[in-house]
Amino acid sequence: MKAHPTLDSVVLNSGIQRSLDFTRPETIDPVSISTEFTTNYFAHMHLTKALLPFLSSRAPAPTSLIYVTSSLALIPLPRCGNYSASKAAMHSLILVMRAQLASSPAFSHLKIIEVLPPAVQTELHDSKHQPDLGGGRGPIGMPLDEFTHMAWGQLVEGKEQVLVGMGQRSWERWEAERQREFGELVKMMGTGIVPRTQPSGPA
Repeated sequence: MKAHPTLDSVVLNSGIQRSLDFTRPETIDPVSISTEFTTNYFAHMHLTKALLPFLSSRAPAPTSLIYVTSSLALIPLPRCGNYSASKAAMHSLILVMRAQLASSPAFSHLKIIEVLPPAVQTELHDSKHQPDLGGGRGPIGMPLDEFTHMAWGQLVEGKEQVLVGMGQRSWERWEAERQREFGELVKMMGTGIVPRTQPSGPA
């Protein structure tokens, strides 16, 4: 923040994925589980806490925090349950954070953006990280350039939920309704917090 005083947007993209097999409990490493959840969830919480006062001070300039979660935040994948759970936790926290900050004049200039990729051909799937996948990034997921093009287009449009592939289908089928229910719950609790969501596709 000292080196970049005009900083207006931060992308929180760190993430690791490991397999988790409850049929072979002897293979489950508690340290690995903790590291995965810390990287995918707690690290984002800590960095968010550190950044919010600075981003608040940038008002009225537009600012944003962009969180890269996963389509697996909405539908878990059996082979990587801990990864899916960490992304689901982050997705829920983002909804709450967006609703809370929308009610605060100090953060009216701050957008909370979530990018929910499908499987994408990156080093996340490399054999050295996940040997059980075999072939690595080549055969797994959408080409990186294709995903980047689709996600960037939605960011330029100002979407707060960037949905590509499986995430878009989940939104259309049921996630939009789930978030409407979240909005109703917030209103029912009488907190004065109104969710500031921007659908990325037909509901």
